[in-house]
Amino acid sequence: MIRYREALDRQLARFGEPVVLRRQTSTSPVTYVDVAVRAVVTGYQPEELAGGIAQTDSRVILSPLEIEAAAWPGPPRKGDKAVIQGRVRNVEAVHVRRIGEQAVRIELRVLG
Repeated sequence: MIRYREALDRQLARFGEPVVLRRQTSTSPVTYVDVAVRAVVTGYQPEELAGGIAQTDSRVILSPLEIEAAAWPGPPRKGDKAVIQGRVRNVEAVHVRRIGEQAVRIELRVLG
């Protein structure tokens, strides 16, 4: 399990790009808590465009280790934001992949 998480982190370090996850923590005044992570950001294939997935959506693959290490109030959830290449995008769906009880990979669907 730990090896799988470490292997993902190595791949993200090599092929990923910087992404900031952002969660609003209060409304008056509006405040956010951010965590910088490495992630692989891709589009969806034409055959995947169903069930509410649009051509402008992106898949973001990231490791839970960076989130845990930063003590960010994670895992990510719908309504959070992902800042990708300077553009703020909405987290629409989250899938945490697990081996047993251990989170090993997080996949987001982002819009915007």
